[in-house]
Amino acid sequence: MFRRNKYNAIGCRCKKNHYHDSRGEARYCDELNLLEKAGELQEYKTQVNYDLYINDKKICRHIVDFEVINKEGKKEIHEFKGFSTALWQLKRKIFEAVYPDIEYKVIRYSKK
Repeated sequence: MFRRNKYNAIGCRCKKNHYHDSRGEARYCDELNLLEKAGELQEYKTQVNYDLYINDKKICRHIVDFEVINKEGKKEIHEFKGFSTALWQLKRKIFEAVYPDIEYKVIRYSKK
């Protein structure tokens, strides 16, 4: 049985048996898996670490939910969010400044 995290989400596993911090994130991983099988994207990885440096000093580490290589071979970041925090917003801004060539997409599901 998975425990609730500090944001009250319940961790679970997707169909490829990756652990995710929420059911929504696991469901999105299942969608990426189907897109990969259909040839709509080349590959994806979960929980990828990016060290964020400014002026050769490490500021922090940002662990993104998904690193996706799209059909054209371009790298994208897909971050699943139920809601955003001030810390995540800051890390996203630093990430976008340090890695301007990597598109950063935020994925949200409506609660239905």
